[in-house]
Amino acid sequence: MKKTTLAIVCLLGCTALSLSAQEAEKKQLHEIKVKFDKVPEGLANYYSGYYYYNGKEIYNMRNYLMYTGNRINALTINPSGSSYAFIDSKKDKNTVDVFSLITKDQQLGKITTNKLFKPLAICYSPNAKFLYVMGSDSKIHIFETRKTREVKSFAINEPATRLDASPNGFFLIASTKDKLQVINLENETVRTTLPLKADFKDVAFSSNSKQMAVLTADGTCDVYDTKTFTVSKHFDAMGIAERCFFHPENKYLAIVTGDQRVAFINLLNEDDRQYVDAKEGGIKYINFSKNVKNDIYLVHNYTSGIVFTPVGFLSPNRQEKLKNELNSRMDEWMKRMEGESLDDYNARVNEESRLKQMRLFESQIATNMADNLLTTSDVKLGNYNSDMNMLTLEFNNMPSIYLTVPVSELEGMDAGSLEFTNTQYGLNDKDEFELVYTEVINKKTGKKYVFDNTERKSLAFLESDDNFVPFEQLQGAKMEELKLEEIKNKIMKNAQEQNIISDHTKIDVHTKVANATDASGKNIFNYDVDVSYTVDEEYSAKDDFAPGRFKVEESNAAQAMLAIVKKALEEDFAKYTAEGKQVKIQITGMADALPFSRTVAYDGCYGDFEQEPVHKNGELSNITVTKSTGIGENDQLAYLRAMGVKDYIEKNIPALQKMKTSYDTYIEVSENKGGDHPCGHRLRLCRSSYHLRPHRREVHLY
Repeated sequence: MKKTTLAIVCLLGCTALSLSAQEAEKKQLHEIKVKFDKVPEGLANYYSGYYYYNGKEIYNMRNYLMYTGNRINALTINPSGSSYAFIDSKKDKNTVDVFSLITKDQQLGKITTNKLFKPLAICYSPNAKFLYVMGSDSKIHIFETRKTREVKSFAINEPATRLDASPNGFFLIASTKDKLQVINLENETVRTTLPLKADFKDVAFSSNSKQMAVLTADGTCDVYDTKTFTVSKHFDAMGIAERCFFHPENKYLAIVTGDQRVAFINLLNEDDRQYVDAKEGGIKYINFSKNVKNDIYLVHNYTSGIVFTPVGFLSPNRQEKLKNELNSRMDEWMKRMEGESLDDYNARVNEESRLKQMRLFESQIATNMADNLLTTSDVKLGNYNSDMNMLTLEFNNMPSIYLTVPVSELEGMDAGSLEFTNTQYGLNDKDEFELVYTEVINKKTGKKYVFDNTERKSLAFLESDDNFVPFEQLQGAKMEELKLEEIKNKIMKNAQEQNIISDHTKIDVHTKVANATDASGKNIFNYDVDVSYTVDEEYSAKDDFAPGRFKVEESNAAQAMLAIVKKALEEDFAKYTAEGKQVKIQITGMADALPFSRTVAYDGCYGDFEQEPVHKNGELSNITVTKSTGIGENDQLAYLRAMGVKDYIEKNIPALQKMKTSYDTYIEVSENKGGDHPCGHRLRLCRSSYHLRPHRREVHLY
């Protein structure tokens, strides 16, 4: 039977680009308008592919008719892009139908009204593995997406008319007209109920799941901290308050405030408000999409279509960028240097030196990000305080600074004669650049004045619980890193002596601790163990996978790395494993871009996989590889290499199997072919003070 595919239209990948007159470094992106044949009553999307329904019909962006039923009142797209689900109503009966988004007219499942419950709302889990169905019986029914099979259900306080899942998979929001039930999906209980003062309009999570916005019909928007589910920010006078959505960088919140207007609220600086006005009315839906170059667009509907509007005018989340870079640098600085004794390490790395180093890195990173902002600033002489001999210097793009200038040196001083040297920048709490240190020279007199605010209070986000890790926790991680080093050295020496691997395979181990919050709002410290290997390219065929191979037994380097993990969990790290505790394992399989001359046979040793969720290039997608199809693509090869790792873990590391273990799969295909690049694997395990959790497990397979 010939299969017909439904195209997911991605208009954003071919957008015309030119230099912006306003900012030379930014690309000029153009608005894209897509006209629909029908007026959309509701929309859903998979990345930049959008789908809509009208009455009894469902269409894609090309206005291709995908389904005709009775009355469509809800539509959701599987986050992996493999399927779509909708509620079809006929009189007082509801059914949930699931269809393939890849193969035309292929129905994957059907949930019919029965005596027990009537489907009222639906939502996919963010990992695409489950479909949540709200029943009239006040239960959340959880269906496995592979076969649309119900795996479990649990009761909440009352039925809801809408379901929304947080991106981290911790929470499910069951909303009604006057309240929101916040469901903790880890223990399947209602964590809290949030009453509303006006009719519910919309709910949205930030991409990191740390914030949740709730919009009501009275023009009010409350932003909740999901650690405590208390209101952290309150906005009113939001107009018609139709929809809300977080910008991907979480600095801005977009709100539909009028029939033709979308407002952008800067959550770090409420004085910053930006707007997008649409000529056509009828805005009821908003979202954000990225093109292949990661340019961000606002997506909103109009009466008869949707519009992609570039939002490069919004300032980036500098605090988040600084924090990520700072953590990366501090993590590297905390490592024990080659040849450094333990005594020397403890003398170099202590609480005092850590804080000092953080300040130094913070200034360096911010200064690099500011890119010599002073050169584009308009400088003016401000007020002079004669009592303190303090002269104000004003800038159009930064807060003012104050210089100590004797009154006798004021005469003849003007802004044009000032020269700034050795300048350092920082970020303030509003995510704006500010001067931290600079030397100001009056070129007319040669006098030098120093502005020094290097001892300023650190940024709030750097001092918060979310970013703080006690020094003793960091020290403990480094001590356990030494244990891993000992295990690694023994296994590597033995493998080399037995000629299993050569000295061209290198295995590294690394540990770190990061602050986190669980679904109950408790602070936990995730302990990250990173084990990785690389193989020199000319030795990759000997030490690592040969072309077309995927079983772990066929890669000596992979076996050596996994042996380290196995031994660690059986010995020094066994204390972190406990029966019933939750474990998440992420596996990345890797392949090169060598073309397939023929289909490689797959014996089905790991089972058949059809439209399985998989992360590719940082995005959730799906993959199919079966015994009958064989392996004809590098994506399939990479996926089976990941499945080989999973198989090894299940068979050889029983410590993980006695825990509540779940897997997420990642694949990467390099741009290079064959042995044109070095090979490698990576394995990351993470545990918290409450449980061991292999937070990210990567095995790069070639």
